Amino acid sequence: MKTLLYHTKAIQFTIEQLSKGKYILFFTPGIVITLIFWWIRESLGINDVQGTDIHDTWESIKYNLLQVTDSILLQINIFFILTILAPVNTILGERWDEFLTGNKYHFDLIRLIEDMIRMIFVVALAIFLEIIFYGIYYLISWIFGLDFLDDFADWLIASFFFAFSFYDYALERYKIGVIDSLKFAFKNPLAMIISGSIFLIIYKIPMIGIPLSPIFTLMITTVVYLYITKRLPNKRFK
Repeated sequence: MKTLLYHTKAIQFTIEQLSKGKYILFFTPGIVITLIFWWIRESLGINDVQGTDIHDTWESIKYNLLQVTDSILLQINIFFILTILAPVNTILGERWDEFLTGNKYHFDLIRLIEDMIRMIFVVALAIFLEIIFYGIYYLISWIFGLDFLDDFADWLIASFFFAFSFYDYALERYKIGVIDSLKFAFKNPLAMIISGSIFLIIYKIPMIGIPLSPIFTLMITTVVYLYITKRLPNKRFK
């Protein structure tokens, strides 16, 4: 119940601060990348093909190729927002943490570069572990005929590892190594699943979901991490 309460308070406080116009500029890089993504889709004709009737073999081949291309572009877009924008997310995390706790963080270009390298590694690690978990689950599902649980399992696994990527910003900020970050994630599975579910729900909103979901998730996971580790000194956060 505490984990759910932490998320409720985190969502409430994040929306409250964003509604005041704070941190709005941090949405800009994700919006720009997403607009470029949609422009590329438009240029390739992906938007025109979707939803059309397929009448012959050539149209079917073209449709399938564009669907594959669209999936690849989507993954590239997610990769850019999760990794290339890591320095932006790091700065936002520091500003947000400073506001919440009073801790002071100073700009350090070298550390920003190190953060981006770490995030690329963390995302790659998360993808690797995610594939392993999918493999284990689908093997069990195939053996015991649990295919009716596949969508639910997919959601849980994806939520867990997406959340791990966002919690790592706070973990890195407090000098927690990658291995210990993983330990934190597996010690707090419910927090990972709830946070990751928030990311996936916002992410699935057409057009605006991709640029909005990382910012909301980063801010929410920062608050939840501070709750879990009891680092919120102000009584109004208790």
